[in-house]
Amino acid sequence: MNQSTNAKFDFLFYYQCALAVAAIFTFFTDINSYLYTSGILSQPPLFWILGFAVASIPLIFSRDKYIPISVILWAFGFIFVSILWFVLFPPSGELAFEELRKRLLALIFIFAMILIFSGNKTIHSLAQWAIFLAVLITVFNSIYEFFNPAAFNALGNGGRVTGFYLNPNSNGCALILGMIFSVSILQPIYRLPFVYLVGIGVILTFSRGAILGWLITVIIFTITRVLHFNKLLYWIFGIGIFILTLGSQWWQELLQNLDFNANSLERIAWFQNISTSDSEDSADSRLEVAQLAWQMFMKHPFFGNGIGSTLTWNMEISTHNIYLYYMADHGIIGALVLPILVYAVTQHARGETKYIGLAFAAFILLWGLFSHNVLEERYILIMFSFMAAMTGASRLEQKLKLGYQL
Repeated sequence: MNQSTNAKFDFLFYYQCALAVAAIFTFFTDINSYLYTSGILSQPPLFWILGFAVASIPLIFSRDKYIPISVILWAFGFIFVSILWFVLFPPSGELAFEELRKRLLALIFIFAMILIFSGNKTIHSLAQWAIFLAVLITVFNSIYEFFNPAAFNALGNGGRVTGFYLNPNSNGCALILGMIFSVSILQPIYRLPFVYLVGIGVILTFSRGAILGWLITVIIFTITRVLHFNKLLYWIFGIGIFILTLGSQWWQELLQNLDFNANSLERIAWFQNISTSDSEDSADSRLEVAQLAWQMFMKHPFFGNGIGSTLTWNMEISTHNIYLYYMADHGIIGALVLPILVYAVTQHARGETKYIGLAFAAFILLWGLFSHNVLEERYILIMFSFMAAMTGASRLEQKLKLGYQL
């Protein structure tokens, strides 16, 4: 009987390991969305989400399953507020229904991924190595696409490097998240070269939010001694030279001769003169929608305007800011949606996981200022789940150590 039980749990363990690695390569790389959008696969992302959710059901019987109460409470509050506001402020179009569906789907995805990642350090180590490999692939894609702009033209972007992601900002964000969760598995001597390589990939996206996020993450890792400060100065000097080279007139003329896309050239020109905007239309539109969302919030600061309010307005884009996005919908409590989730998945982190949690929290809270899709994009949501699983494991490990000491 015991042998049969052990065999069952051994099978669940290997099954969970396979699911964890598969989830990273499917969702963190965003390859499923790319293949669907480019017409290579006919299965939409919903198919993959529900497929992994069903596949995670057997893990309920695992001995190491862990779903933090804090995340459950956040999810209950989030969906309760969403449904309540949906009822109190009847939607005027299909976009509000779509927004509610996305929120429900995000919760299903988060809990399915937590089940898949919850467990011992072996599963987490495998997932981290998968993330590390995914980061290397993304950096390669970024460099390759930079010199071959038509490489990922299946999406019809014709703009800055995107790789498998839908836009260059997502590409840069994914690189930083991957760096945060995988740098600690490397020996200290290899960490700085890896961080530097990620920095090159981020710079090639010309995403100012991602570049700022990379710098802040490096600073946090330096303060927490994940990276060694004495060697970091040499790498910062090298990156500075690289940026100055990209901003030089000689480099810009060379890229023009090589027929690079206009979007990348505009961002390179911005490096030459940071005080000016790379694209006045883009900057003005972002500022305009932010001001409009703030005005909507100020008109109804306590109750907001109803779910999906910034999707049904006359503007072609939404807020580009998740805080304004939810504040326009739900009033002042909307500003707490993302910070509370970040706190829920990091609050009990211990040991080295605490430093990962600190970098993750700082970057995600910053990224919320540049994107309103943080709680929709699966390459980000999967990192929330992984963070929650790592936090739970680190907390359990500390309890066991204290128990042994006593």
